[in-house]
Amino acid sequence: MVKDMSKVNLMFNPINTTQQNFLNSKVERVLYSGAFGAGKTIALCSKALKLSLDYPGNYGLLCRKVRATLGQTTIKTLLELVCPGELISDYNKTEGLVTLTNGSQILCTGLDDPLKLGSLNLGWCGIDEAIETTEDDWKMLEGRLRLPSVLHQIFAATNPGPPSHYLHKMFFQDKRGEVFQASALDNPELPEDYKQRLREFEGTYYQRYVLGQWAGLEGLVYSSFDERVCVIPRFEIPKQWLIYSGHDFGLANPAAVFYAQDPDTGQFYLFNEYLPGAGFSIYDHVQRFKQITEGYNVVKRSGGSHQESEVREGYIAQGWPISEPKHSQDRRYQIQKVQGMHRLNKVFIFNDLKEYLREKLSFGYTRKVEGEYDEPIVQEAKYHLMAAERYILSDFTPETVQAEEGQVWNY
Repeated sequence: MVKDMSKVNLMFNPINTTQQNFLNSKVERVLYSGAFGAGKTIALCSKALKLSLDYPGNYGLLCRKVRATLGQTTIKTLLELVCPGELISDYNKTEGLVTLTNGSQILCTGLDDPLKLGSLNLGWCGIDEAIETTEDDWKMLEGRLRLPSVLHQIFAATNPGPPSHYLHKMFFQDKRGEVFQASALDNPELPEDYKQRLREFEGTYYQRYVLGQWAGLEGLVYSSFDERVCVIPRFEIPKQWLIYSGHDFGLANPAAVFYAQDPDTGQFYLFNEYLPGAGFSIYDHVQRFKQITEGYNVVKRSGGSHQESEVREGYIAQGWPISEPKHSQDRRYQIQKVQGMHRLNKVFIFNDLKEYLREKLSFGYTRKVEGEYDEPIVQEAKYHLMAAERYILSDFTPETVQAEEGQVWNY
């Protein structure tokens, strides 16, 4: 028996006209582009539920690039904040399939599960964090919109990215669809102290994740960092890969980064960041480092300036020997070497390392000299992960890191 939907109190109400217009749009392609706290995922799930209720017997796909990232984000939002329990007749957690009382179904899965995607006949498709996807992903999903007698629509929610991303070209340049943009500062439900912390962000990070703008890397120190290629979903690091760690010392803001190197390609993968804050001893730090790298072979640890030999000795005494970085008295040269690694796309970053990405997209120059960005760097003392990174990666020479068999990079 089909439940009378008019008697069900829905859990979500739009907080502003941007969300409302996104929900009501009926064009074939729709993008909700918003900053942190702009209500993207909840709007996406609400649109999925609306299409499922408006067209009984509908079949839709709610997805992210990687299925493993759905559970604590998209699915949790759908079931706990958007869809009332009385509308659900069955939920197969293993399959990620939600069946509503009106016969509509919502399949929740990742684009890394091709067996589920191959023969789908969909009425709609909703993509969470679409910045992670490729244009081929989008085209593949559009090709699945063929369920008869319903509105066919593909819609997505995402943080903004670089203007070179295919979503920017599709929606902003070619205008092949409708786009709705939202700033974090426009959300009346966000606490004022949260908004105040957001206002402290800088550079490209502030433009994208506070104002909700699609901004490039102009003026950033690491302008050659290609985030479209090098920011990737997390995977399990193979045990045979070698581990390298970089360290920035300090009582108030110690920091560390942990890289694994693929022996077949020479490429580096940042898999962990460490920013514990104040109040921890060298012993505490070392115990945490050993937990992070348990089961792996750490072959090099590098960090600190030339003047910080006493701190390095403290780490040696606790069983975590940290060497002085190469070129420790030439910060600019260290940065140039990291820039060279980025230029060759030799360094990959797991996309859940938010503090690293915040620093990378905020770390900028203060002024131009003769039309070019140059020193000084904006308050580098605030960018502890960037310092830890240059300490370890400057030990490597980009042009001699082996790439593929028989090939040597040059730049």
